[in-house]
Amino acid sequence: MSELIDTLIGTVIYSVTLIILGIIYFGVTLWIVKISSDVFFGPGLDANWAVLAAAIITVGAIVAGSLDSKKK
Repeated sequence: MSELIDTLIGTVIYSVTLIILGIIYFGVTLWIVKISSDVFFGPGLDANWAVLAAAIITVGAIVAGSLDSKKK
């Protein structure tokens, strides 16, 4: 029973850590998308498109990172 509780606690900690890191990565990616858009295309990028682009990039990076670690 103790091993089950340890596994559950570890899973919760890893899940919360992944969520926090995902939010941080999303924020950094959103900032990069916004700055890059302003530099290359001038101001005027709609916030909805910036969030969509950052979300797609973030999900792609997280999925690619998880697939890469499975190969080892």
